[in-house]
Amino acid sequence: MVTTLAVLVIFVGCMLAAAWSDIVLMKIPNWISLALIVGFFVITPFVWAGWSIFGTHLLVMIVVFAVVAVMFELGWMGGGDAKLLSATSLWWVWQDLPYYLIFTALAGGVLTLGIILLRTFFPAQILKSKSLYRLLKDEKRIPYGLALAIGALITLPNSQIYLKAAGLS
Repeated sequence: MVTTLAVLVIFVGCMLAAAWSDIVLMKIPNWISLALIVGFFVITPFVWAGWSIFGTHLLVMIVVFAVVAVMFELGWMGGGDAKLLSATSLWWVWQDLPYYLIFTALAGGVLTLGIILLRTFFPAQILKSKSLYRLLKDEKRIPYGLALAIGALITLPNSQIYLKAAGLS
């Protein structure tokens, strides 16, 4: 019970903070990705499933980091998004990763379409809120931290680490 609560507080708290920060500031602070990584290592002893599973978590993060580093270099992804995606991937095993990526891509598609529509029909100059103005005036940036958070929060309840923390696996 305590472990489940710790997973929820650390993981969900970090993902909500990332989403909020990206929407409001168009930036994901490094401390959020760092907190996810540290949080994983704090939780791991309580959900220990052996060295092979621990190694799998690390390998998933390393592979995801390698891919998103290339995407960042090509200008396809922002640095905060790349770091958050990598840090979040540490919490997954291979079976969890496709769900996370699919849910994130779907949320990202809806988010991007929604922002494009808002930018088309609501010129940023008419908005009083600084956050909404920032969101709509920059035609090249999307607060993808929101999509990453949605994908992560949908994936978490069926993830290996959460099921282990809840005593369901």
